[in-house]
Amino acid sequence: MQSTPWSDTQKILALVIPVCFIVVIFVWMFFPPRLGDGATAVLNTLVGTLGSLTAMIITFYFGSSRGAANKDSTIATLAGAQQAVPTESVKPPTG
Repeated sequence: MQSTPWSDTQKILALVIPVCFIVVIFVWMFFPPRLGDGATAVLNTLVGTLGSLTAMIITFYFGSSRGAANKDSTIATLAGAQQAVPTESVKPPTG
């Protein structure tokens, strides 16, 4: 598979976002926020968004997108193998 400039960034974000989500949940369990209702609502929204991003990342790497990526690499491999096979040159009949 061809590497793009974004491929490393995507992998790093796919690792950092779930780790941040887990850290936030553990911090929230041991140090619950003592804020007003409005600030707690905003914090709930932000943690919910981080949880949704984590779910999307897990779904991408372990769901149907993983199979699609494998299929794409298989097709690329097969297409490369077909191009690598030399074809016999057909000579016109003489006679």
